This record gives sequence, structure tokens and C-alpha cells, in this order.
Amino acid sequence: MAATTVATPVALKVEAGTADADPQTCSYDLIKGPDGYSVDSTDSGCNVTYRRSSGDGTYPFKASITWKVTWTDSADPDGPARQPGLPDGLSTFEQAVAVREIQAVNR
Repeated sequence: MAATTVATPVALKVEAGTADADPQTCSYDLIKGPDGYSVDSTDSGCNVTYRRSSGDGTYPFKASITWKVTWTDSADPDGPARQPGLPDGLSTFEQAVAVREIQAVNR
């Protein structure tokens, strides 16, 4: 038997890489749209704000995507997902982020 495997992105988790961020971690559901998957964080109560600059260094910002993995018999690829199910997948990317301080006069 041949199988068709499908991995669908379902969640995004970001980690600020420092205790000087609010919040330190955020999780979002991914939404399927006409051009792929996206996150709408406009009204989210979870958007990372850095409270302190990284100085001469950087913070290790990390983003992880969780994938729901299913499989079907290749003879019926549009049929229902087969059992046993497959474990969720996880892809992680880390990026060094420089955070600079901005000052303003408040009168």
C-alpha cells in the first residue's frame, strides 16, 4: 500500500528570548486564507514587547510552527485520514534580534 502524507500548520509559538519582554512567550492559531496560512494578532492580547534594549548584543528570538500530520491511502487521497494517527510535527527557527532603546521627551 502507498500512502499520501499531509502536514497542515495549526499553531505558531514565539519566544522573546529574554525575561525583559512582556510576555516572554506567545501562541497563536494559524488561519487558512486564499494565499496560505497567517496569524491575525491585531486584537491579540499576546504581542511581545521588549522592555529593555539588548545593548551591544542580541536576544535569541525563536519561532516554532506545529504541524498536524495525517495520512491517507494513495488509492483514495481525498478519503478520511487513516489510523493510527501520526504525531504532530514541529519546525523551529531561531533569529538573533537586536533591540535598541528609543527615548522621547515627555512634558
